[in-house]
Amino acid sequence: MKPTEALQRLTATPQGQLEDVLERVDVERTVAAIAGGTITGLFRRDERHALVQLLCIDRAAELSPAMRARVIHALRRLSPSPVLSTGIRSMLLSLTGEPFRDMKYLLNATADRHDLEHVVYERLSPADRAAVLEHIAAEAAAAPSHDLRILCDIDDTVKAMLHERRYPRGTVYPGVVELLTALDKGRAAEPSRPGDLTFVTARPGGPKGLIEQYTRDALSGLGLPPHAVLGGSVLNLFTKASITARKLQNFERERSLFPECRFLFLGDSGQADAQVGAEMLRRGPDFVVTVLIHEVVPVTGAKRERLERAGIRFHSSYDQAARHVFELGLIDRPGRDAVVRAVDEVSGMMT
Repeated sequence: MKPTEALQRLTATPQGQLEDVLERVDVERTVAAIAGGTITGLFRRDERHALVQLLCIDRAAELSPAMRARVIHALRRLSPSPVLSTGIRSMLLSLTGEPFRDMKYLLNATADRHDLEHVVYERLSPADRAAVLEHIAAEAAAAPSHDLRILCDIDDTVKAMLHERRYPRGTVYPGVVELLTALDKGRAAEPSRPGDLTFVTARPGGPKGLIEQYTRDALSGLGLPPHAVLGGSVLNLFTKASITARKLQNFERERSLFPECRFLFLGDSGQADAQVGAEMLRRGPDFVVTVLIHEVVPVTGAKRERLERAGIRFHSSYDQAARHVFELGLIDRPGRDAVVRAVDEVSGMMT
């Protein structure tokens, strides 16, 4: 079917039937067919604009929160433009209450780099971004949540990579998957709702997000809950100060996107995560429940005392971390016990 014909068929869909049509034809393929690729898209400006107008503005009211999230995600194939920004803004502002939160969480669990953070901070104009963030803040104020957002580093926190000497490089730490799963379920108002877990890293996104996607792929086989990945840039790789700045930017963005939630940060002692966590606690004492730092590099003396006074909790294995968050009421007893068993099983094999 030609792009113009596909667009005409969508436009001619009777009122109230657009969602059913999009379900049958596959919204991803339909948007791709109409939008075209890098070269062909240059000749389809009018079709692209008409598609955004149709799906995001004229007929958006017919679509469920889940379909609206799918449409926004499918529109990643279009180059940023004022028309696209206006359309996404209209779609995001079109819902309130629980339907809006559902759409927001679904956008944050897309399994690629085009998640909620990407949509708001890379696809919207400054004015549209400000309007969307204002809407998010207003919705959060109207319905505060007890949901827990988990922000988690990767290297030496999930996998032994840079400074770890107890395990071979690339080893997934015993109990970390079980802990993240328990945290994802533990305080969520809807435990099955995707999008509570976000990995924050200073790794660059790379061209077209290739490095960030590589990071996602490396996490995909671990049995983790649905999650997002917030990356860095090549410039962030050189100093601890730049790593710290990028991770704090990621934290501030998460807080702006989920102001109704509380946060927990998991990092390690090898790359300034303790300092990042202390600054998170200083900036958002009402938002940040606790900071767990995996001690792969010893932290001693006055530095350790200062960080512990700031609220940092150090641990050398994830059973210790699980006991701490259980005491805080962030996970249930079965979740804690699953972490302890996972650690004990590996410890038994190593002795």
